[in-house]
Amino acid sequence: MGNSLQDQLLKAGLVDKDKVNKIKKQKKVQTRKQRGVKGAAKPKLSPEQQRERAEKLERDRELNERRNEARRQREIAAEVKQLVNGNRHPRSESEDDRPFYFEIKGKVRRLYVSPKTHAMISSGKLVIVNANGVFELVPPDIAEKIRQRNPSLVVDLPEEQGPDEDDPYAQYQVPDDLMW
Repeated sequence: MGNSLQDQLLKAGLVDKDKVNKIKKQKKVQTRKQRGVKGAAKPKLSPEQQRERAEKLERDRELNERRNEARRQREIAAEVKQLVNGNRHPRSESEDDRPFYFEIKGKVRRLYVSPKTHAMISSGKLVIVNANGVFELVPPDIAEKIRQRNPSLVVDLPEEQGPDEDDPYAQYQVPDDLMW
């Protein structure tokens, strides 16, 4: 019951094995041709279908761009985090810590540091970096690498300006750690 016609003809001796293989090969080639020939004419699309296809391609392209941008931003954030964690200046909390005031986005912030660290920040040997809302101190070369990746994370301190020539109080020094 499970014998195919080919098997029955082979058993009866009406066809030989070579002829069966030749017919199988021809049938396979014929089905390939029917499935799709390379270079076959594609059916014409209506203008509406062409417009829909173009809109879909545009949406897909925009979505891919957004995904790539989000992935790139995550990579940059990971690089910055790694740079900060590997190179931050250690801060110790002690009683002689004093505040270092700086401005970021229109608000005055303070960072409690030791007098030695305060002098290093003032002289430019340490730079303040905003690492996810936590302000860390890093060397200037690391801060420059972070600035290349995301300039908004590095806090730029105002440069020291010399007294004006016509300033009557130029001879009087105002300390930078003046407490009000």
